[in-house]
Amino acid sequence: MKKTPLSDLPTLFKIFMLLIMLGRGMFNGIVAVVGVGYVGLPVACAFAGKGVRTIAIDIIPDRVRMINEGRCPILGDEPGLPELLSKVVKNGTLTATTDPLAIEEADAVIVCVDTPIDELTKAPRLDILLSAAGTVGDHIKNGALVSIESTLPPLTMKKQVIPMIESRRQMKAGTDFYIVHCPERVMPGRLLQNIHDYIRVLGGLDDRSLQKGLELYSTIVSAKIVTSDLTSAEITKTIENAYRDVQIAFANEVALACEELGVNAFEVRELVNTCPFRDMHIPGAGVGGHCLPKDSWLFASSLNDTKLKLIPMARAINESMPEHMISLTEQALRDAGRQLADSKIAILGLAFLKDSDDVRHSPSIPIIKYFLGKAQVAVHDPFVQEMKDMPLTHDLDEAIGGADCVVIVTDHTQYKNLDLKAIKERLRTGNIVDGRNVISTTDPALRELKYYGLGKGKSSSRP
Repeated sequence: MKKTPLSDLPTLFKIFMLLIMLGRGMFNGIVAVVGVGYVGLPVACAFAGKGVRTIAIDIIPDRVRMINEGRCPILGDEPGLPELLSKVVKNGTLTATTDPLAIEEADAVIVCVDTPIDELTKAPRLDILLSAAGTVGDHIKNGALVSIESTLPPLTMKKQVIPMIESRRQMKAGTDFYIVHCPERVMPGRLLQNIHDYIRVLGGLDDRSLQKGLELYSTIVSAKIVTSDLTSAEITKTIENAYRDVQIAFANEVALACEELGVNAFEVRELVNTCPFRDMHIPGAGVGGHCLPKDSWLFASSLNDTKLKLIPMARAINESMPEHMISLTEQALRDAGRQLADSKIAILGLAFLKDSDDVRHSPSIPIIKYFLGKAQVAVHDPFVQEMKDMPLTHDLDEAIGGADCVVIVTDHTQYKNLDLKAIKERLRTGNIVDGRNVISTTDPALRELKYYGLGKGKSSSRP
């Protein structure tokens, strides 16, 4: 019986066979990671930790210097990353540079740069990505693999990234170099864990690109790697974040309704989730971070005829939550008979995420900016080291001393163990606005304070 050649088998079966033949083996070669922030640095460390010679490339000299000194530029509670970084720099598997010529050594180049949006128009800003793609095109060697981990508007790979790389030295994708899109799924606080344990979606230009991509990522990913085409991978990344944004918006809208109805939205959430197939999310002071505030707009930017309704509405709800925190704070001061101009407001939390130093799109920022110039403002965060034009202190007593209102915007672990009795003694006027359900309404010490909880109606807010 005549055997069917591999090239004649259906694509999915070919990939299955390639997985078996590859055995998810170790990548043999040099990896260059372009952009070593919250995504690129743990990726570079993960490869270096597997013994792969890895070059971290970044345009920020101070970041490169810190990496080469074995010091982690990402602060906050990031399990395993500082230790791994120190180890791989010491053993020589990871080095950092600002010189793009290092790309010429690499057998695989992973691009992890920012893809922001214009804050006014919500249109994607792909200048950083395309600059990085052009640099890769200038220096990539024949036969190398390019992987883009940055989140992209659908069709960006085909219409912009690949043409940019090809144009620099007249190289042809799929012939002279290979290319995949493997969008990141990291989260501050568990960067290495997500890289290792989360299922990854790998979109490829062709079968050979997918084969090389599987070989590369199997080195650091223990979970499944699911293969697809480039555009489907782009859509998957933007939609998984848009979906979460919609879920959070639902929770936030319910929280606002519960305030009016005089009940506790967090208790309602627990009751709702006792029903099978229900997963109401946690409401809060706002949605921050690099991904959720922009990825819905990245997806929407690729559409011409389809007019989205639900996704933009969810964005509007989530963007309004800092405004609601402002309203709660002003209400607390009015109830206490305090004039805004004569008040001190202590804002707890500048980072967008618990026990992180990441301030990107933090809901604290619009709250702080609103009150600056209208009242005396003090901002406390245990992890954020500094931020321009922010009255930031790492001394909690200094922040709350003499304050008329304490506003909790981030659920750092430190804030969950606040001594309310001691805080009451430090305040001039005993008001607390809780945007993250940090304070237990059953704490007896709360009787001495006026408590305003997001999602908590007045009848549910007093012990």
